[in-house]
Amino acid sequence: MKIHVVSFQVPFPADYGGAIDVFYKLKWLRGQGHEICLHTYIYGDRKCSPELEELCSSVFYYKRQTGLCRLLSTEPYIANSRRSPELLDNLCRDSAPILFEGLHTCHFLLHPRLRERLKIVRMHNIEHEYYSLLARQVRGGWRNIYYRTEAWKLRRFEKVLAGADRILAISQADAESLRRRFPQKEVVLLPCFYDDAYVPVQGGTQPYVLYQGNLKVEENVCVANFIQDQLAPQMPDCQFVLAGRSPSFGSRRPNVCVVANPSDEEMSQLLAQARVNLLLTFQPTGIKLKLLSALSKSRGHVVANREMLQGNDLGELCTAVSDLETLPQLLKNLMDMEPNTHELDWRQDALKRKKARIS
Repeated sequence: MKIHVVSFQVPFPADYGGAIDVFYKLKWLRGQGHEICLHTYIYGDRKCSPELEELCSSVFYYKRQTGLCRLLSTEPYIANSRRSPELLDNLCRDSAPILFEGLHTCHFLLHPRLRERLKIVRMHNIEHEYYSLLARQVRGGWRNIYYRTEAWKLRRFEKVLAGADRILAISQADAESLRRRFPQKEVVLLPCFYDDAYVPVQGGTQPYVLYQGNLKVEENVCVANFIQDQLAPQMPDCQFVLAGRSPSFGSRRPNVCVVANPSDEEMSQLLAQARVNLLLTFQPTGIKLKLLSALSKSRGHVVANREMLQGNDLGELCTAVSDLETLPQLLKNLMDMEPNTHELDWRQDALKRKKARIS
C-alpha cells in the first residue's frame, strides 16, 4: 500500500529523538512492503538525503518559511512555517493515506481538498505542555516570551486533531491525555521506533558517566548545566562525558568532557562503554528515546530520575533516583560496581518483552 509521510524535518541522519522515531518508522513501513512517499522540510544543517531517497519511492523537499512574519501569525510558528502550497498539491496527486508527523505538519489537516482522505497524526509530545515547561526553564528574555506564546497558540491549534481519523500517541501518559480531550477519536498507543540492535562490547565498561542528547535543545542544555555546575563539582574524581549534537557550550570543569556531534559509531561506543548512563530530564513530557537507547545498547548501569520515567513502565529496568540530592553518592557507588552478565541479559530480555507487549 502507498502512504504519504509528512515529516517536520529531514529525518536523516537519525541523531535526535524526533528524527530517530521518523527514520526507523520509515524503515519499518518499507519492511512491511509499503510504498512510501516522503514529504519533508529542509532547514538548519539538514540537506537532501540519498539514504532517504533509497528507502522511499519518492521524496519531496520543501523549504521551511521562517522569519518574523511567521511569528506574528495566530497559528503556532512550528506549523505556520511549514504551510507549503506545494505540499498540498503533492498530497492531492492521489488518494493514498497520509501520516502527519507531529502537530508541526498539520496546517492542512482540515483542508477541504483532503476531506475524503485517511489522515493519521503521530503525536511526538503534548506540544503545548512541552513549550510551557520550556518557558519555565528560561527566565525572562525573548525566548521566554516565544515559548509562552507558542504554548498558548499550540493549545488552541490542537483542535485541528478533530480532522484526523486516527491519533498515534508515543507514550501511555500522552494516550490517556489525548483520549480525554478527543473522546470521539481513535487514539492508539504506538511506542517510538528506534535502533534497538544490541552491540556487545569486549572488555566491560570504562569509568565515566555519560549524558547524551541533542545539546542545542533547551531541555538538554539545562541538564548539561546542572551536571557541570552542580553535580561534577561534588564528584571531582569522577569523569563526566556530555555527548551530542551541536553543543553551544564547552567544558567548564576538569572532570567534564564535551563530545560534539559524534558519529553513530562513536555514540554507540560511548553508550556501550559508559560505566553509568545518566538519564535526567526536568520535563516529564513525551517519551525519551535516549532512555530506550541506553537500555538497549548500554553495558553499564542506567540511572534515571522520576521525570524521565513518568508515563512509561521502564523504571524496573533502571536505577531510579527520586531525589537529586542523593545522586552524587549513588553515582559514586555505581562507579565501583561493574554490572554482571546476568543483570545485563535480564535487562535485554525484559526490554524485549515490554516491546513485544505494546507493539
